[in-house]
Amino acid sequence: MGMGEIMEAAKRSRFLSDLSPFDRDPWRSVFAVPVGVLAGAVGALLGAVSAALIVLLIVSGLDGAPAASDLFKVLSDPNLTEPTARQSLFILSALVGVNLGAAVGFVAAAGAIHHRKIIDYVNDGEPIRWRLMLGGLLLVGTVMSTAVGVSSLMGQTIDPPLLKMSPNLVGRAFYAALAIGLLILAAAAEELVFRGWLLKQSAAYARDPVVLMILNGLLFAAVHLDPNLDAFLIRAAMGAGLTWMALRLGGIELGIGAHAANNAVILLLLRPMTTRPDAPHEFKAGLIASALVVLAGFIGVGELAVRWPALRRWTRATPATA
Repeated sequence: MGMGEIMEAAKRSRFLSDLSPFDRDPWRSVFAVPVGVLAGAVGALLGAVSAALIVLLIVSGLDGAPAASDLFKVLSDPNLTEPTARQSLFILSALVGVNLGAAVGFVAAAGAIHHRKIIDYVNDGEPIRWRLMLGGLLLVGTVMSTAVGVSSLMGQTIDPPLLKMSPNLVGRAFYAALAIGLLILAAAAEELVFRGWLLKQSAAYARDPVVLMILNGLLFAAVHLDPNLDAFLIRAAMGAGLTWMALRLGGIELGIGAHAANNAVILLLLRPMTTRPDAPHEFKAGLIASALVVLAGFIGVGELAVRWPALRRWTRATPATA
């Protein structure tokens, strides 16, 4: 299949085949955003409170109320650079509660204006494809972990945060399992909004895959409010690559797994979870090449899921051409 045929197949993705006049109504599109933002704000608040209560109950049951209340101090500690496993999981749980609540609230409200249910933004009408999600998690996790290992062998200093979370293998494995589970939920929230609602809504007005990838990637990067242009470009490349996955596979499941794997490798092997924002730094031109590698890598994972017969049989994935 040539490049032109691949682009045409992406343009005719089954994920976009159910677009209706309700999706193409500009007044509904304009109205959906503020309504969705308001509902998302309410959802974020409810998600944060729910996550905090769950953590309080669990930690209070294990170590008492004072230990649970101490966890909240990490949210206001600007100097926290090496959190404990419990602190890291608490920060991650709070972020997941906020993100998931905001995503569900936004997409439910905005989608209702377009006469859609949340599940319409997951795939093209199939049951959720859990194997495809797991495939994305394993593929990207393996590739990124290998890249980190190679960098270490080539002399780059790498100090995996995972090794500091527990003195023994069982504790580290337990922490990693909890962190990955939470990161899957966080990735699902972002994919639902960007490669679900935003992709379908923008495709109602423009079906060119390149336009959709650029728009989605730029907005995805902008929402993260990163002060550094090079990091912005890498996130934009990631968002564009995840958009390609959704178009080629007909849904967001592969992207959820790939997105979660990316974040898991960063959290477990490269940088601990803290509340400190990234500090501004000078533009690093070399990271433009890194952004192109990220884009190519995510597109490649999508194509691998479509073309590798053994993987396609296991995940039951098919090219999403209407």
